[in-house]
Amino acid sequence: MQGVGVRLPTVFGPAAAPTADDHGVVSAMVRRALADVPLTLWGSGGVHRDLLFVEDAARAVVAAADHADVLAGRHWLVGTWRPTRLSDLFAAVAVAAVAAAVAEESGRPPVPVVRVDPPDGAAATDTHSFTVDPSRFHRATGWVPQVSLDEGLRRTVSFLTGRA
Repeated sequence: MQGVGVRLPTVFGPAAAPTADDHGVVSAMVRRALADVPLTLWGSGGVHRDLLFVEDAARAVVAAADHADVLAGRHWLVGTWRPTRLSDLFAAVAVAAVAAAVAEESGRPPVPVVRVDPPDGAAATDTHSFTVDPSRFHRATGWVPQVSLDEGLRRTVSFLTGRA
C-alpha cells in the first residue's frame, strides 16, 4: 500500500452536492453579498491566502493518485503560485469581481466592505499569511491549476444563485 500526503491551500467553489454544507471565506463572502449584507474584513486585510478552485483541488488529488509510485511516503504542497491579499480579495480586485458577479446575477449594486477587528476567539492562523509553492508537485506530476480566481468566483456565484 502506498500513501501520498497532499496539502491543499484554501479551497473554494461550489459544494460537491446541492445538500453539501459549503463553508469557507469565499462562499461566506458570496452568500453575504447575495443577501445584500456588507462584507466584513478583519483588520488591515494584509493576510495572503492561496485560493484554489475545488475542481483544481480534485484534479490535484487525481494527479497524486496517478503518480503514487513517485510521490509515495512524502507530503506535497498544492496551490496556485498566486497568493491573494485578503484586502484585495475583499476590497479591490476580487470584491469587484464578486460584487460585479453578484450584481450581474441579482441586479443589485455591489455591497460595501467594512473593516473590523478580528474577534477575540479568532484562531492564530486566521491572521497569518500562507503562500504555497507547488513547484515540486508540478515537476513530479505535471499538474497545474486551470481555473482562475475570477472564473472560480463566477462559477461559485452562479452555483449559489442556482444558475449553474
